[in-house]
Order: sequence, then structure tokens, then C-alpha cells
Amino acid sequence: MADKNKIYIISPSDLSYICYHCAYLKNNYGLYNSSISAGITSTLDGIEKNYFLGSCKKISQELPEGQVIDPYNQVFFSKVLIDNEGRKFRIKGKCDAIIKFIDGKSGIIDFKTSKFKKDESKKTDAFKPEDLKKKVDEYNPQLHCYSLLYSNLETDREFLKKTSRAKKDDSIIKSIDERLDKIKIVSIDEAKFLGIVFIYPEDVLEGNKLGVYFSYKYEPLKVDMKNFMNLMTKYLGILDQNDPPPIPEECGSGKGMKKCLSHSFFYDEKKLKYLNRIN
Repeated sequence: MADKNKIYIISPSDLSYICYHCAYLKNNYGLYNSSISAGITSTLDGIEKNYFLGSCKKISQELPEGQVIDPYNQVFFSKVLIDNEGRKFRIKGKCDAIIKFIDGKSGIIDFKTSKFKKDESKKTDAFKPEDLKKKVDEYNPQLHCYSLLYSNLETDREFLKKTSRAKKDDSIIKSIDERLDKIKIVSIDEAKFLGIVFIYPEDVLEGNKLGVYFSYKYEPLKVDMKNFMNLMTKYLGILDQNDPPPIPEECGSGKGMKKCLSHSFFYDEKKLKYLNRIN
């Protein structure tokens, strides 16, 4: 039986392109296909985030006046939250950018280096408007999860002590104080604006250095926390089952497989019952 007192730790990024089988193994047994981040990806992410700091009008003229602030590229934990069925969970993650509007409202922005339009210069480009809509729909839960995280940041010193990487007492106290100072800056009420900025290389700029021109497009999301909590309740309900759901055909095997290649090699349903669940 699942532990009724367990507090699930949920990563916002896990809610995009959800595979419930993979989520079950990760959250209950610590089994997952760990990706490796390339250095160039991190460099591009940093350049994109820095570019959009300051006036949010740089993202879109449709946004109200406000300032894009840097959430410190630091992972934060939420307080213990409850889904619609009373299950406990925390959110652990970091967003790309937070907007503080002059009227006191807040927004969450995520940057995706991803194609968002058809390249008219290429006859073979089959990108369609519905492809962009599909991406927006898939990333939608991730943005809502960030809103829930930054509007419920954990400030308990004992919890922050347990999650601190510092070793010595003085260093731990200092790290907690620094974390609390940052929380004061990035903490928000529930976000009233959620949006994705899709960024994609457009062309090469000529010169004595290789330069790449990136174009971007802002896609606003409808804020619907009720629907998101329904999704979270379904998500946690599946994690709370005694047995994992089956491997989806598009995730675990075959030509349509998109991710989780390792499950084709290490997953054995018969052996799973001999493993202990993680706390």
C-alpha cells in the first residue's frame, strides 16, 4: 500500500509531456532516465534570460508595465501543499523569469528554445500552427506549477537547514539568511499572467565573428488554477497507486518512442515488487 503520510516532491518540468509510468518510477523508486545538459544549452539559456531582464515590454507590448526580475537560477521548495484528495506534496524547481507589474500583480515567464513558425524559405518545412498550439498546451501545466511554487515558497528555517548544502553551522546560518532574503524578492501572490517565449535561430549575421540572429514569439496562457489542481490530483493519484501504470507505446518501445529509452532496458515489472519505495 502507498504511504498515506508521504510527501511527494514534484518538479514542474515533469508536468510537460507527462508519462505517468515514468513519473511513477521516478517518484516512488528513484528510477529515471537522467538527461545530460550540454554546456552550449546552459550558455544560451543564460543569454536569453539576461536579454529579457528589465522592462517586460521587451517580451510583449501587450503586457502591462512591469519589470522582469531574475529568480537567481536557484532551486526553491514550496511549503507542503494538498491536492483535491488530501494528498501531500511539495514543488521543487526554478523558473526562468518573474514579472513584477507596477500594479502589484505578478507573472511567470518560461523561455523555450524551440521552433514556433514555418520557415517559408524551405519548401520541405511542414511546421503548422497546430504544432505550436500543441507545444503551448504541453507546457501549460509547468507554468501553473511555477505559479503555485513561487506563491507558496517555504520559509521554515528548520526545513531550509535540512536542504542547505553548507556543512558548517556558521555557513548553514548564512545560507539560510541569504535564501530568505532571496525569497522576499521572488515571492509572489498567485500569478495573473503566465506566458512562454519561444526563441529560435533565424539567420546568420555576417561579420568577422559568427553571429546568429534569433527571433522570438510570446504566447500567453490562460490562468486556470482549478484545472491545474485537477491535473495535480490525477497525477498524484496515479503516483499513489500500488502498481505502476503500463508503459505507453510512444514512451517505452517501438518506432514512436520519444523518450525514456532506459526503460526498455532496466524496467522489469516482476523485480519492481522487491524494491523498497523511497520516502
